[in-house]
Amino acid sequence: MLSLVDTPTPHASAATWVDSIAATPQTANTSRSRRSLPQLAQLAKTSNTYLTSTVLHLRDGLTSNQRLAAQHRAENIHLVTQRLRDATRVEEWRAAALELDILEGNEAWKTDNETSEFDAPLIQARLDLLNEARASGDVRRMLYLVRTSLSRGLGGMGNVELYQHSHVGTKDLIESYIDATIETIQRLARTEDKALPPGLDTKDLMEQVVLARQAFGRSALLLSGGATLGMYHIGVLKALFEEKLLPRIISGASAGSIVCSVLCTRTDEEIPDVLRGFPHGNLAVFEEHDREEGALEHIARLLTDGAWIDIKHLTKVMQELLGDMTFQEAYNRTRRILNICVSPSSIYELPRLLNYITSPNVLIWSAVAASCSVPFVFSSAHILAKNPATGEHSPWNPTPLRWIDGSVDNDLPMTSLAEMFNVNHFIVSQVNPHIVPFLSSSAPSLSQPSAFKLNSHLAPLLAPLTRLAKSEALHRLHVLAQLGVLPNICNKARNMLSQKYSGDITILPRVEYRDFVAILKNPTPGFMVRACEAGERATWPLLGRVRNHCSVELELDRAVAELRARAVFGRVEGEGGAHGHGYGGRKGGRPVVDRTCTSVT
Repeated sequence: MLSLVDTPTPHASAATWVDSIAATPQTANTSRSRRSLPQLAQLAKTSNTYLTSTVLHLRDGLTSNQRLAAQHRAENIHLVTQRLRDATRVEEWRAAALELDILEGNEAWKTDNETSEFDAPLIQARLDLLNEARASGDVRRMLYLVRTSLSRGLGGMGNVELYQHSHVGTKDLIESYIDATIETIQRLARTEDKALPPGLDTKDLMEQVVLARQAFGRSALLLSGGATLGMYHIGVLKALFEEKLLPRIISGASAGSIVCSVLCTRTDEEIPDVLRGFPHGNLAVFEEHDREEGALEHIARLLTDGAWIDIKHLTKVMQELLGDMTFQEAYNRTRRILNICVSPSSIYELPRLLNYITSPNVLIWSAVAASCSVPFVFSSAHILAKNPATGEHSPWNPTPLRWIDGSVDNDLPMTSLAEMFNVNHFIVSQVNPHIVPFLSSSAPSLSQPSAFKLNSHLAPLLAPLTRLAKSEALHRLHVLAQLGVLPNICNKARNMLSQKYSGDITILPRVEYRDFVAILKNPTPGFMVRACEAGERATWPLLGRVRNHCSVELELDRAVAELRARAVFGRVEGEGGAHGHGYGGRKGGRPVVDRTCTSVT
């Protein structure tokens, strides 16, 4: 009792109470002593609270009010993060991401240009030149800047680290430069003939913009193989299409060829309905819906035909989806450039990239069937061509050569696309089951979860072990091929291991473990919907980076279309052109200029 009373306390009320107790006569009655027990409990509680507050202050340097505010902020961040993860539409995701950037203080980083991650003075100087030329209305000056100064990675603004500090967008200076560049291109394209300076007409202006587009380069979207996992590509395409950021050049291998062939044979007006109905359509590519084949049937086919699954199911589905359309007919209809990779079954041939240039009369469904012919799963296939005059079908390559899965030799045909179409920027959607567990997403943003749980937990340990195992396997396969031990199989396996499976921007949809079990089963509507949503969610965090890399290129496309129409027909196309889409709204709280993509040759 005395030790408690004599304990010093910093609180005035507690000290007063102690003095009153000390002044109380020792002969106080029992009832008065009992009334003092609650006061003793309150003193102990107050002392404990003060002691705890002192310890916390020494540890974090915060007052009680500051600590309470930090706790409230952490709770808000948790709630907004949950909203971000549960978003079902890009608008919901973007609103939550912007709010999260404000709560985490990322907006201040966007305005700070004192960093070594990019050359801020160079970009600021180019921005000033563009603004001055546009303000003065100097057409020749604007044309000179567009013709000579455009670069996708100017001043290091393509650095992936610039997209790892916030959930939406990057440095304000970079986005201001891109907006100013687009506004300058729009100003040139909409300059009337009478406003052009002497010696410069619309045809000259168009030629200079075409050259600027050629120098700037093009983007391509590459869809990997992956059997049933290839359906995740649908969500990626949907997200890019809805944001008006879908490149004109699209390539697919194996399962990726199924998705890109359906998209590239539809016009912009048809695509929304296709994307909505595709998950619920007929996708019985492995077996008939109402008849599941048994293991004995598969084994018998493997022993007799060398294939586990009959390719007729895939062929039937693709014929229903595509009809007898050829690559040239698809290009004429949509102005998109469809590319499908196929690999030769022989080791003496090189892989081919089929498109409207290399194989204009090839039937797209036959190219898809060949690109999906995984060895030992599907039998190798012939590629068929259509006679433009009679419509008759005949072998495209009248030799015994047959074609197999495009992913075997050339899952991502970057070199061929660069040579044929001047592509220098590659957006990759990667879902190959043997690649996804070991591949890290390019520019993983704060909002983007790892595509596979191994990435976040075991990547530091697995990375060197994977490289070592890969080098050893490549060496062993080379030695076996040189010794003549199954040379065809060994060379194909070496090609699969030595390929590059990522691009400048790599989108990795989050693949669930349960999906690997059904990798050779017909996709169900439930799986299709879930795969589409996963593809969208994987794309949303990278939309800012895709936009900053592609919007200038898309605006150059639109400008060429407008100027060509005016030069040929003496008029300007309607806003957005025949195949264009207007892009409006706000990005990161800032006004966004119209970044329209028009399909042109």
